[in-house]
Amino acid sequence: MPGKSTLKFINSLKQKKIRQQHRLFIIEGEKTVGELLGSSLGIHSIYATKEWLEEHEGTLAGKETGRLVAVSQSSEARPDQGAFRLPGGNFDATGKFPVFRINEQELKRISSLNTPNKVLAVVHTPSPELIPESLAGSLTIVLDNIQDPGNLGTLIRSADWFGVENIILSENSAEVTSPKVVQATMGSILRVRTFYTDLPSFLESPQISQLPVFGAFTDAPDIYSVPLEEHGLIVLGNESRGISAQVKKLVNRKFSIPPFPGKGKFPESLNMAVAGSIILSEFRRRSRRSPSP
Repeated sequence: MPGKSTLKFINSLKQKKIRQQHRLFIIEGEKTVGELLGSSLGIHSIYATKEWLEEHEGTLAGKETGRLVAVSQSSEARPDQGAFRLPGGNFDATGKFPVFRINEQELKRISSLNTPNKVLAVVHTPSPELIPESLAGSLTIVLDNIQDPGNLGTLIRSADWFGVENIILSENSAEVTSPKVVQATMGSILRVRTFYTDLPSFLESPQISQLPVFGAFTDAPDIYSVPLEEHGLIVLGNESRGISAQVKKLVNRKFSIPPFPGKGKFPESLNMAVAGSIILSEFRRRSRRSPSP
């Protein structure tokens, strides 16, 4: 099992400044960590109960993932010892990473979950390069000052469901690798690439300015009556203030999501993640329609 200093450091990764300083974050849960083993994300280390280790012995031996691992059960393991370094890179240049057996009490100490789920992984924060021209021909989500971690995580999950591979976020948006966001994605963080950038500059760039840029506004025609291209950028704004003025002027396709015409009053607005999911569903529905004879 890992030493106290190791557990203390892992626990500190719940803080944004520590995650950003060391470029590390946490993924928890049997399903998501299981998917992580087959993903392209760089694993720093894994901490699991005896039960989980026995259930995944084949995977950890590299039979399913091709990854090599080193298992340590030493209670004297320290961050500065050769087989394990925190903070730092992978176990070594060959792609190995250490796997530690821990008990349920230790897992509870480092987990962000109310009910810890057998396994926790420390993962290297990915740094994909944003290449604007690569977005042509695909559907991309653009998030302008999104603040709620639950909304962000749900949107990443919806993007994954509807086949959207890239999400562009303003620099003042919530942090993708925060525990609440990661948990809300339910594993979709492994498949959807996210990028932070200055949105006005990005949308005005030559490679992007020629693409359709969609945005939802209350005073626009409803989404079911306007033409929708199969590619372009869908801008979603802040939960309370909507799309900022600087970004709004760069949106060249506007629509609204109409309320159902029933009796009585209806809410002032939709939850941002719900609205994003409705929009994505309509875009994909249109793209699946058979061409007219």
